[in-house]
Amino acid sequence: MLVNALAQQQGLSTGSGKNLRPRSVCSEKPRSPEGTNPRSPGQPNYKHLPPKPVLLRACDTFFLRCHNQPYAFFHEAKFRQKLEDDTWPDFLLFAFLAAAMRYSSDPYFHGKHAEARDGYAMRSWELIVTAGYALDEAADTAIVQALALVSVIDSAAGRRRAAWVKTGLAVRISQDLHLMREPDPALPIVDQEERRRLFWSVYLLDRFVACSRQRPSVILDADCQVQLPCDETHFRQMIPQKTDFLNNVGALNEQSTYRPGQFALVVLMARTLGRCARYMLDTPETSHEAPPWNPQSEHVAISSSLLFFESCLDTGAPFNGLIRQHSLKDDGSTDPQVAGHMIFSRMIFHLCHCLLAHPFTLRMRSDATAAKTPTTWFARTLKLGLEHAGHLTMVFGAAKDVGFQASTSFYGYCLLVAGSIHALYTNADNVELSQNSMNFLNSTLAYLDDIGKYWNNTRLMASGLRTFWSISSRYARLLAPEPLSTPLDTSDLRNLWSVLDYGVMSDPEKTLSRAINDPSARSHWETSPAGAASQADSTVTRGTSRGPQASIDHISPARDTVLSSDMHLPLPPFFSFFNETQHGGDFMAEEDNTFMTLGNGAFTGPQPSLSTIH
Repeated sequence: MLVNALAQQQGLSTGSGKNLRPRSVCSEKPRSPEGTNPRSPGQPNYKHLPPKPVLLRACDTFFLRCHNQPYAFFHEAKFRQKLEDDTWPDFLLFAFLAAAMRYSSDPYFHGKHAEARDGYAMRSWELIVTAGYALDEAADTAIVQALALVSVIDSAAGRRRAAWVKTGLAVRISQDLHLMREPDPALPIVDQEERRRLFWSVYLLDRFVACSRQRPSVILDADCQVQLPCDETHFRQMIPQKTDFLNNVGALNEQSTYRPGQFALVVLMARTLGRCARYMLDTPETSHEAPPWNPQSEHVAISSSLLFFESCLDTGAPFNGLIRQHSLKDDGSTDPQVAGHMIFSRMIFHLCHCLLAHPFTLRMRSDATAAKTPTTWFARTLKLGLEHAGHLTMVFGAAKDVGFQASTSFYGYCLLVAGSIHALYTNADNVELSQNSMNFLNSTLAYLDDIGKYWNNTRLMASGLRTFWSISSRYARLLAPEPLSTPLDTSDLRNLWSVLDYGVMSDPEKTLSRAINDPSARSHWETSPAGAASQADSTVTRGTSRGPQASIDHISPARDTVLSSDMHLPLPPFFSFFNETQHGGDFMAEEDNTFMTLGNGAFTGPQPSLSTIH
């Protein structure tokens, strides 16, 4: 059996799954006394649960920073009640503690929060494996919740195989529990919706982990016969709400009047992201499929789906205004559990466009067909990708501007993909476009560094993006709509595929992630125009067609030089689309008599201060 093999690999003994203590009993395990360090002298020990007050503080942290970011594994009031009653199984509590430790500042752990996170995650997995919970026929949703929580930790730590196994196990057990189907109507309303949200959270995890080459999703959309999540208010108040099913929502269902809630929009965007990842990251072995500009192609189908969801996402409205409208609490602060899904759905929306129109993936997908690529179509699509890369960075900035603590790991991948587009366009012949792309790149790197305070894989993405930027001048020819005169060599292909691969960029052992610490890469940096500019002064200089020149610190961001306060951040000008006009301190981008208010684009530090964006 898989679990037995994993246990043997980790040196753990397995139980038969019989004679297990009742799941309602959690207090039989000894707990560390209040006020003591959970480690024994000289030897880390996280095999015991901490005291109840520590658990309660961890609960506060979890629901403030982890819940609905974007996963919704629990109903908060129900979770807190079971925590008070000591009715959660230990393996679930250890997994929950591990997730909370990432954002905890509890003095109980004496600054050893990262050690506690890994220790508690290992203990949760150890209990699942050795006690046979995963094989127990009486397993309930708690095992799925625990597996999902620890798989997120493995994925962010770059342990791809471990994350893949745990995610797969969570998927299979959730299917065995029939979570992909409508729950028994005899169950309490809160239990029914919690089961739905648990399944959709596992679905999200499955789709995000699969944003890599040769890593297909496990869950098939056709098997998802459970309603989409209800609105957050209904869930909190335990009010039933009729929604719709995944495959009923889309451009082809013109009779549907269902308007998805924020969590449902995240699910729908994740479904589209899954299609994008498979289509754009895995090039076909043959040239028999329709080229991407063909009306019957998957590229056109995905683009049409995204166009349909634009109205659901209110992309024409100022985003920071939407956040304030829908997620402000009575005290004026942002409700992170509401804002989290609003931000996530829009980030994924722009990520999908970036993958569809990335200069590299678009080139590879077009070249995979025997048909000649229309240069006008290629140029228009490149323009769209550039636009959405700017939007993605600005959405994240707007979220931070209203006080939202956006620090979820997958935001790092979204910013990485957008940042790779910014990096390529720093090499544009158009000086203004090159400079604006440099501004976006600096901002994106600063955001990655902020998230990297909590997630190691995001730190790797930030350093990998810096490495990619330092060599991006060799890929400037990807920005032209004409066919390449010579094909990309093996090394170039490896670099370009790597920067778009979530798994590779999360793995500390992969080349692009490690290159910044490699002597040869450091030598390349120091002799490049970018490295020379970085060593010469601390001012941002314009990029040129010969290569990027700017003061990007290759180890940590130069906070005082990310963007000077007198710089403005319109969307990058491309063709005549982004011609700027000064308007009362704001910039307006004009196309066919339609205007997009970008707000005062002045930067104060690494974060944009935008009054309105799209």
